[in-house]
Amino acid sequence: MAKVEAKRTAARARTKSSKAYSDRARRSLPGGVTANVKYFDPYPIAMRRARGCRLWDLDGNEYIDYCLSFGPLILGHGHPRVVKALRDVLDSTGTTMLGTPHELEAAYAERLLRIFKPEGLMRFTVSGTEATLHAVRIARAYRRRPMIGKFEGHYHGGVDEFLVSHAPSAAEAKRGLAATSGSRGTPAHVLENTLVLPFNDLAATEARIREHADRLACIILEPIERSFIAPDRDFLEGLREVTARFDIPLIFDEVMSGFRVTYGGAQHAYGVVPDLLCLGKVIGGGLPCGAFLGRSDILELADPTKDEFFHSSTFAGYPPAMAAGMATLDELEKPGTFEGLLETSRTVASGIERRLSDEPAPVQVLRVGSVFSILFTDRKVRTTRDTLAADGGKRAALDAAVLDRGIFVKPGKPLYLSTAHDEGAVRQTLDAFGEAISDVAG
Repeated sequence: MAKVEAKRTAARARTKSSKAYSDRARRSLPGGVTANVKYFDPYPIAMRRARGCRLWDLDGNEYIDYCLSFGPLILGHGHPRVVKALRDVLDSTGTTMLGTPHELEAAYAERLLRIFKPEGLMRFTVSGTEATLHAVRIARAYRRRPMIGKFEGHYHGGVDEFLVSHAPSAAEAKRGLAATSGSRGTPAHVLENTLVLPFNDLAATEARIREHADRLACIILEPIERSFIAPDRDFLEGLREVTARFDIPLIFDEVMSGFRVTYGGAQHAYGVVPDLLCLGKVIGGGLPCGAFLGRSDILELADPTKDEFFHSSTFAGYPPAMAAGMATLDELEKPGTFEGLLETSRTVASGIERRLSDEPAPVQVLRVGSVFSILFTDRKVRTTRDTLAADGGKRAALDAAVLDRGIFVKPGKPLYLSTAHDEGAVRQTLDAFGEAISDVAG
């Protein structure tokens, strides 16, 4: 206990400026943060600058970044190609946004559709949350039904219905698949119109869909749960079959997986094509951006000349995001770039697992593409419920230990790789995890 307290004292001494900032920020921001996900105990580390795969906090401490703003910075911070694209587009347009159609909108839309839905249509948004929100709205317009189906443990943004059962407690999980509120303030009608489904359990999912088929407007899911729990191939294929049978639009939320599992996302990796697809994070090249796309007969409802479905977003398709996004794809398409990212991800994940194997408690590293998570459990993990058996205390101790050694991870969250994680960063990372074992054991 004395050893742990000594380390906490040392960590607080190294991050005095972050503590001072947190105290100041609490006077104007609830919890001292602009989003709940940015918080962790005893106070989040406040950063001053970033470059490549590295961050520097207010006290000048350097970290290798495995959060990457929760995934979008797949090229790392401030990639030269993205920075140049931003400068060029600001110079050429003379503004941050035009508020009118411009050529980059159609150019980028055509490019994304070639990757994901060549015969489809799409609309840009300013976030992944907007993308999922409007995908569900347009599915409701298409089917003229109120209920949506979502999977337990899946997160689609900070919207009441998407927060339903998105992070069930062990006690809530024991009560079955009843819709549970993910946030105070959720109206009762939201719970009544949200059907909770079990990931990777095709028989139970099919039975629940069949029971509610006449009310369901759509089914939305993360094809890769929490971005690191892989689907059973027959699960996605079976889900595609049953939703098609009842003409219930199937929505893949690939905000996280669109360019993380493979270039082109889960639909390419697993050979299952949804009716609607949501993108975000990566496609903005580090700027706020998202998109929902899919079947033309559904997306055509958004045609303003039809006056059937309203979608609008002032910043949707604004030039800097289009330019930064296309520059990011240009870089990812360079020969060997994406393959190199996946190879680095394999090296880091497997190396961490080997070093943690000296820890007597069971531990596993679950990786899909360039995202992985560390769970202290011997249970086979196929769903969010399986993660509830993991030892959260050991994971918290590990996160704190590597943070002390200059590895920035958001406690309890997945780790993300970028093309900027070079051999030096990998060596430093694996050394830090190797040294951290003693802290976890203690």
